[in-house]
Amino acid sequence: AHDQNTREVVKFLEKSDKVKKIFYPGLTSHPNHDVAKKQQLDPDGNPGYGGMLSIDLGSKERARRFVKNLKIFILAESLGGVESLICHPASMTHLSIPRDIRDQIGVTEGLLRLSVGIENIDDLLNDITTGLAAI
Repeated sequence: AHDQNTREVVKFLEKSDKVKKIFYPGLTSHPNHDVAKKQQLDPDGNPGYGGMLSIDLGSKERARRFVKNLKIFILAESLGGVESLICHPASMTHLSIPRDIRDQIGVTEGLLRLSVGIENIDDLLNDITTGLAAI
């Protein structure tokens, strides 16, 4: 359910002009796609890319407005449950790293990390739509 929901979320986000970049190993554009395709297999031997992805919305303000308008995705540093969670690494998990270094390694002020849960996909996409409409 994590994998399937995440694939649908990624397809949806790819259509938005408000998303500057998507980081997800299931995308052929991801630098580690080939490795993930070989290593991340389901019990039947098919590639599964999991429930994690990151998006860059371009600025801290755009990321803040997006997160503020979500109802299902919960702002949290823990990204391991079955519920949908979202994290702003620059102000949470990576805050202790100086900003210039964060920018160099891609942890920009507009970056958000999503852990897509097993909720109804229509509910998740509606939540994301609401968040995107706010930016």
